[in-house]
Amino acid sequence: MARSHDMTSGSIWRSLLGFSIPIMISNLVQSTYNAVDMLFVGRFTGTESLAAVSVCGPIMNVMIITLSGMSAGVLVVISGLLGAGDIKQAQDAAHASVALYALMAAVMTVLGLLFVPQILRLVQTPAAAMPEAKRYLYTVFAGTVFTFGYNLIGALQRGLGNAAASMSFVIISSAANIALDAVFIVWLGMGAFGAALGTVLSQVAAFVIGTVQFARGGAALRLSARAVRFYKKHLKNILLFGVPTALNEVMVNLAMLTVSGVANSFGLASSAAYGVGSRINSLAIFTDGAMNQTMSAYASQNIGAGRQKRALEGLWKAIILSAGAALGTSLLVLGFASEFSACFDSDPTVIEQSAAFLRVTVWSYPLFATVGPLIGFIRGTGNVEASLLVGVVAQLCCRVPASFLFSRWMGFPGVGVAVLVGPLVSVSIYLWYILTRRWHRGLARVARL
Repeated sequence: MARSHDMTSGSIWRSLLGFSIPIMISNLVQSTYNAVDMLFVGRFTGTESLAAVSVCGPIMNVMIITLSGMSAGVLVVISGLLGAGDIKQAQDAAHASVALYALMAAVMTVLGLLFVPQILRLVQTPAAAMPEAKRYLYTVFAGTVFTFGYNLIGALQRGLGNAAASMSFVIISSAANIALDAVFIVWLGMGAFGAALGTVLSQVAAFVIGTVQFARGGAALRLSARAVRFYKKHLKNILLFGVPTALNEVMVNLAMLTVSGVANSFGLASSAAYGVGSRINSLAIFTDGAMNQTMSAYASQNIGAGRQKRALEGLWKAIILSAGAALGTSLLVLGFASEFSACFDSDPTVIEQSAAFLRVTVWSYPLFATVGPLIGFIRGTGNVEASLLVGVVAQLCCRVPASFLFSRWMGFPGVGVAVLVGPLVSVSIYLWYILTRRWHRGLARVARL
């Protein structure tokens, strides 16, 4: 069983902070998986192994972000049902999500293992990094079921409004990853393969701990293996909210893969520098994903309870919190770009190129931090088509062309400029959509959950 937390009454600031802070901590800790791998590999092996982990990071992000998109569907559906007070239907929706995730994990595992070489060639993996990159990807794809499992548990907990519940097993998993990297990479010298093995084993631990924690929770949802099936109504709603969200997130990461491919084309040092800079960026914009999930749950609960004004008021306060924190992070990374880069690689060329990349991309942090609550609000109020359309325009029509254009004009530094384009376009369109009250179009969809 698992507890439910009501966000439809009381202090808005308290609701937002109480939900978002555990997610921020979880996201920050969870994002250390690949960062820790890169840190250990970069400091204790060589540039080839670092480039291998760097190349695999964006590839794995496509899978994780696809999963995150589907989790948004689970979150919105369960939050909306609980906001309307329908516990029985929320339980059925949770069982439908378990069946869906099991199927998705099986398909992703098979496809991933079959097409590792083709995927690596598609992103222009440097030849020197190819052997290590293959071993890394084969290992991580073999553990896909555990990645899906513990992400589903987290989505269910957040759908209940209980973000703090999933935080502890994420922290334990990340601690295990650090310990295993120290053993496999530093002590046993297993390189990129050791990093991947540590990641998979730590995710196994997260899945087991999360399952036990969810089963021993409070009293809002009771899950049973016998009740797991594809409930048509709830599966339809989860897919209705989750698929457009997943497609949007995939477009974001495919755009980033394109940018990664452009960076890889400049050689091994640039490939490693892009990976280091991107990993630092992902750690720095931890408020983005947290506020996205917070506003999805907050808006869905409040719309389900008929509190539209409170939902909109929460959006503006969430933007203040998220963008304010991101601006401080921008200034911190700007001042210590070289020092942060040196934590991942001792090669002077890699450090120099990574620092130059960071000094441009730090200005994307407040933009991403604003996109997070905006897109969460749009999804939580049932406007899933709008989020998909913004993804097409911002990513495929703007960011991808920009990566080729600016890199041709400016060389490797132009890759950093292209990173700014996507969130800038997204913020502009989302604000227009909300300020013109077009977001009201999705309210009937949440009411029909």
